[in-house]
Amino acid sequence: MKSFLKPGYFLTIPIIFCVNGFLVHSSNHTGMHNIDKIQPQEPTITLEQKATPKRTVIYVTDSAASTAEITQKFMKIIPFELGGYLKKNSLQMMGPPMAWYTGNKAPYIFDIGAPVNKAAAADGRVKIREMDAGNAVVAHFYGPYELSWKAYPLAEAWIKEHNKTADGAPYEVYIGDPGVEKDPYKILTDIVFPVK
Repeated sequence: MKSFLKPGYFLTIPIIFCVNGFLVHSSNHTGMHNIDKIQPQEPTITLEQKATPKRTVIYVTDSAASTAEITQKFMKIIPFELGGYLKKNSLQMMGPPMAWYTGNKAPYIFDIGAPVNKAAAADGRVKIREMDAGNAVVAHFYGPYELSWKAYPLAEAWIKEHNKTADGAPYEVYIGDPGVEKDPYKILTDIVFPVK
């Protein structure tokens, strides 16, 4: 999928997480719990070049008129559409949810999905994406989601400095769970930049 994002523009609204194979969601659409109790600080961002595995991902493409609506759509799509598809096809999630964003203005267009253990036929809005093994620069981001944009220029600068080229749209993997970890500066989101 081609990204229409210009360098330096990003949208991050993760609210769905996988805990012990069950899909759950944060009660706060920004993923921020008890933010008034947390002192503002800079997020922790580390970069790593690593190999990415071959994966089969189920996903739904949708759009939203606002960032709040993205949250509402995630809360419906993951447990009902993707969860129903998993059950119907006897599939298992093989990792946390992931998302691709293709715009920085409303209407926001996004794919929300999850890796699964085997391929099955597309069904309704649920589509299949085969991701080849490859290489990526991964920004390990610990911090509030609304600050995740700070990881993008760092990764883009690293890619340029090391003479790499983009090999697909960046995507976000929502590893941390704000339903469990209340400190947003301890919640991990991996922002993956495929490179060659």
